[in-house]
Amino acid sequence: MVALPKKWVREMGLQQGSEVMITRPTNTSLLISAEVEAGAARGREAVIEVDADDAPESTFRKIVSLYVLGYSQITIAGTRGLLSSSKKVAIKELVRKHLIGTEGVAESREMMTVHVLLGYSELSVENALKKMLLIINSMRKDATQALESMDPVLAEAVVERQDEVKRFELYVIRELNMSQDRGISSDARIDQRDTLGYIQVARMLERIAYHVCKLTKAVTDLDKPLSKATISKIIATHEASCELVDQALLSLFKRDHAGADAVIDSSREFVDKEGDAVRVLDGADSKTFHTLHVILDGQVRVAEYARDIAENVLDMTIERVTSSEELVTPHASV
Repeated sequence: MVALPKKWVREMGLQQGSEVMITRPTNTSLLISAEVEAGAARGREAVIEVDADDAPESTFRKIVSLYVLGYSQITIAGTRGLLSSSKKVAIKELVRKHLIGTEGVAESREMMTVHVLLGYSELSVENALKKMLLIINSMRKDATQALESMDPVLAEAVVERQDEVKRFELYVIRELNMSQDRGISSDARIDQRDTLGYIQVARMLERIAYHVCKLTKAVTDLDKPLSKATISKIIATHEASCELVDQALLSLFKRDHAGADAVIDSSREFVDKEGDAVRVLDGADSKTFHTLHVILDGQVRVAEYARDIAENVLDMTIERVTSSEELVTPHASV
């Protein structure tokens, strides 16, 4: 039998017959979690006061911060009782474009309210990461095709898809932050100790998508096509760096310590070979040299992010490959 604090019971809206969950997050602690009603679970509200001179982008950044903290109702109110129509339109467009689950938006002359309608377990963290990886792989294939055909329309489409990766990144951070508030993750495979690691992985995937987009700079920034030899070298480097990302994520999903360790070694070898890739730029004009250097540097960053993901996996899985002895306090001599 466990006695519960009366104040907490009232805050959670618990009654006789309500179910609670008791878990053991560590060897020395027990965690009691309540399956609160949907209304209570989604009842976190916040109000952002906006001056007439505040840019929509600045207001949106505040909305993002509240979104990832788990707020489900965010009201934007004008400090002098008026929120301009142009500002509301701009904020709504940013919210629609970048935040998953914000389908309901109520508004009046003085304010507008963003409702986050997505439930806790409708999309697990690992599934969201898998979607991010699928989008990145789609981007990388189209980026190489745009480079081979020097197609600016396809190159632009690749850049636009980066926003989709960003949306899932923010969702993953929101879900993990909310799991901390609930004391238990909606994804049973994720240990509470690994929350920070998963947040870092989501952020690194978003950065990888950014650097994949750099491949399209050769299409949009250069006045003349690259030679076939140069394109082949760039694509080979690009595919090698992205393959490291695939392996790093696979080691995460499989909880594969050895696989993550291998990614770290391969990433270091890749970075050491950067000089070979740069030599292909010899003899290029200054504009081409700069553009290609940015592209190749981006691929090195991708490999480094893959290594960072793998290092997170090592931290998450080290206890699976090591044996530990209980610490026993020796008896004092008499």
